[in-house]
Amino acid sequence: MMSRLNLADIQGMVLRRYLMPVQRNLLLKVTNPAAARSVLGRLVSRNEADAMQVTTAEEPAFGALYYLQVGITWPGLIALEVKDRVPALSFKSFPGFVEGAAARAEALGEVGKSAPDSWIPAFGKGNDHVLLTLYARDPELLESCSAQLSELCATGGAFQELWRGDGVALIEKVNGIPIPVSKVHFGYVDGIADPTIKGGPEGNIPDHQEPCEPSLFVLLDEAKDYYVPDPPQLGRNGSFGVFMVMEQDVAGFENFLQSHKDTIDPELLAAKICGRWRNGVPLVVSPDTDSPPGGIKLDQLNDFDYVNKDGSGDPEGIRCPIGAHLRRVNPRGQPIKGQGIPGGSNNSHRLIRRGMPYGPAYVPGAPDDGIERGLLGYIINSSIENQFEFVMREWLNGFDFVGASRLNPKAQDIMTSRRSDPAEGVFEIPRPNGAPPLRVTGFSSFVTTRASAYCFLPSITALRFIARLN
Repeated sequence: MMSRLNLADIQGMVLRRYLMPVQRNLLLKVTNPAAARSVLGRLVSRNEADAMQVTTAEEPAFGALYYLQVGITWPGLIALEVKDRVPALSFKSFPGFVEGAAARAEALGEVGKSAPDSWIPAFGKGNDHVLLTLYARDPELLESCSAQLSELCATGGAFQELWRGDGVALIEKVNGIPIPVSKVHFGYVDGIADPTIKGGPEGNIPDHQEPCEPSLFVLLDEAKDYYVPDPPQLGRNGSFGVFMVMEQDVAGFENFLQSHKDTIDPELLAAKICGRWRNGVPLVVSPDTDSPPGGIKLDQLNDFDYVNKDGSGDPEGIRCPIGAHLRRVNPRGQPIKGQGIPGGSNNSHRLIRRGMPYGPAYVPGAPDDGIERGLLGYIINSSIENQFEFVMREWLNGFDFVGASRLNPKAQDIMTSRRSDPAEGVFEIPRPNGAPPLRVTGFSSFVTTRASAYCFLPSITALRFIARLN
């Protein structure tokens, strides 16, 4: 029997996308375990007169002044002395979390400039213990709330701040008025295809994909492929988040698009790489233009499939290449490695991404200003190994994940792969009527991992449990 989701016990970010223009992430090292446990308890005391409070999934994703979330790494649990006080502590179904992001990086293609030795120094060395993520309604409020948090975390020498990183929504003018928009630096509309979760909050753009079991994102006893961490009051209703800082070579990406303009329109190439036109229109729905006649309704942005149950649709990738980013990360109904049973759902590997851009907006056509830009935030799942790591290893970095249509052996996802040699980059665009594919080459990596941390996102009950340990 599926239990009803206890939204008041689940951190809000797990199930809700926050509609806030600014975000700050504070990475903390535990310096006084008892004081640090006390601070965590104050964040879930429900006494806002005493301290800011962790936001739950019960609270709507709009209307508040701020939203606050907490992530704890395995070294963080050790530093908080949870293991010392709870001998039964066990994450036996989650070895990736225990080993940590740095130890698992090479197997996921995080090499060269993306290797842990090149990360922001605060990450991957065992001192990245607690990550506080704060969203706010405006920059002034972000600063005041952040100051309150910093003061609280310094109480009794509880924590030392190691790093802070801000996300800021990109701004566009609408009718002459600047407003924040959901876009990434590469120019694509973001946040369209969040999974629909059974029993979860409403609000996602609708589609006809099979809704996901809540145990894919919330640690629940009825899950079939993992055991909830022990003790249950610590593990139940928690989740895991892979926090990442990813630098994006926006100027390099735009120059790459323009360098192939003699063989393919740059905007069409951008769409083929992503699987959507930059305004969000999916290639499967409109392969030739980002402005189909009559327009496109909001629900059509996410309501499509690549391969139908009868085999029809776009199985060869004529409309949307099989190697396109969005088709790799969410193959929908396409038969693919890891599907489980032929014709079954690919939901067991679904991911939720909660990210924001950092750095100033890039002006297309302008010279490279050398300013770092990118994306930071969480990729949320219940099993880092079966969801995040599987997708990275098999679907994004692989070439043989679709049995009926093998890609070029050098083919990887253009938007996430970490190449150092431009000669290694190959992207093929299938063409109709048996014509040979258009082969695009001469590119390296447009994304560099600057930091990563495997975090446990405890429930409210779990944070209180930790706070009460003596």
